[in-house]
Amino acid sequence: MTSFSRMVIALALAAPLGVALAQPDKPLVYAMYADIKDWDPSIAASTEVNLLSNVYEPLVWYNLPGSKQALTPGLATAWTSNADGTEWKFTLRRNVKFHDGETFDAAAAKASIERVKKLGKGSAYIWDSVESIATPDPHTLVIKTKVPAPVDLIASSQYAAYMVSPKALAAGTDWFNQGNDGGSGPYKVKKWVRGQEVVLEKSDAYWGGWKPNQYSVVLLKVVQEAATQAQLIRSGEADFITLPSVDLVKALAKDPGINVMQGMSWKNTQFLINTKKSPTDNVQFRRALTYAWDYGTVIDRIYEGGVTRSKGVIPSSMWAYDAKLNTPSFDLTKAKQLVESSGVPKEQRKLTVAYIGNSEEYKNSLLLFKSNLQKIGVELELKPGPWGKIWDDAKKPESAPNMISMTWWPTYATPSDWLIGLFRTESPTVFNLSHYSNPAYDELVNKGVEKEASDRPAATDFYVKAQQLLLDDAAAIFVADLKGRVIHRKTVKGVVLNPAYDAVNFYALSR
Repeated sequence: MTSFSRMVIALALAAPLGVALAQPDKPLVYAMYADIKDWDPSIAASTEVNLLSNVYEPLVWYNLPGSKQALTPGLATAWTSNADGTEWKFTLRRNVKFHDGETFDAAAAKASIERVKKLGKGSAYIWDSVESIATPDPHTLVIKTKVPAPVDLIASSQYAAYMVSPKALAAGTDWFNQGNDGGSGPYKVKKWVRGQEVVLEKSDAYWGGWKPNQYSVVLLKVVQEAATQAQLIRSGEADFITLPSVDLVKALAKDPGINVMQGMSWKNTQFLINTKKSPTDNVQFRRALTYAWDYGTVIDRIYEGGVTRSKGVIPSSMWAYDAKLNTPSFDLTKAKQLVESSGVPKEQRKLTVAYIGNSEEYKNSLLLFKSNLQKIGVELELKPGPWGKIWDDAKKPESAPNMISMTWWPTYATPSDWLIGLFRTESPTVFNLSHYSNPAYDELVNKGVEKEASDRPAATDFYVKAQQLLLDDAAAIFVADLKGRVIHRKTVKGVVLNPAYDAVNFYALSR
């Protein structure tokens, strides 16, 4: 028996943890490549999604594409809007308790949304259109917007749309960041060991109830090395793994005890280029980088065909994608010409790129890129590391690299999420790690947002023009649209791949 096995069994049975298992077998173990960075559900907007979507609940959930209904009830049981989509009424679920015993009602829902707006962090922009929120009775929430807005979709977001206990909201961000929660979801936080693990246990008071074969305890285990994750799932010591390399995926797919699920995705990968740091503050130099990227080899050899070429920032699975955008191609001759015409002195043609160190695809793509850049007289320094540090460094001018790896998935089902989250002017910086600011781009995106709910063709036109600006300004190297993928032990039943959520719904699983 390995030390990890002993740890899992001890975790399930040890009295000090206070984890009471309904069944004698081990917890569900989910190997994640990064620890929880932001615990505050009003702010968190990154890899915390597995924690958020199992501990907290939104008003509605987004169904699988192709379902009869786009949305299904969460903490709201019904919703309607007026004719022009500027007033939305939500009927709220009764008899719901937060984990701290507080009652969920209209006042709690109003406070949750208003706190997100007040803090203005993370994905708070999803509520920008909201003008007012009213609570005519304890079970009715009325949201009025400045312009027509798809508030039902916004309310299904995997970030910034969770309902939170008023007591927890009053405790504040510092309290959350000690590993505390204020959710109403099926699981509550039992324990957090920083950099190692988070223990979730079922909430006995959960309004949805429990069945004997569901998982009472979930262990979110930080395992940064892809090879170690693969070993753990092969041995049965982990039930889910994340971020394996292409060669490991192929090997795991042959294992009779492992299921490699693939399907529709709204995720894509790009390398953001810092538009404010020398020498990438020079648009000609940035354009040279986009022609020095070997798109075909990266897709065919490094990702081994498991992805498709990006055509702009919006993936092909989402509306407002346009295959006719004028995108760069691999052309070292043109790249060399652009470097020379940029006017950047030879001694300053040096770049740094930060990327998540446990991604073999990032590493191998960048090694190829480095080789190609050498041929045109540009030096590239690779700086692998953990996502949390990379993100923090990239936000600040003094520590930001020239380029940074980014795999994006939307906050909710809208193309504007990529356009706003990654590239619209923002201060302070959250995810606009290109530090890109173009008033013409911002205006196009804002006009598109105003038209989303009332005139999708017009919104699409604005979004396509905005994407072409990004390409012309070389704000990023747009690499690949990804397939959805979940890797789990076949002993776990009920796994569903929903492109709207980059998370596993642990409550839906059974042994």
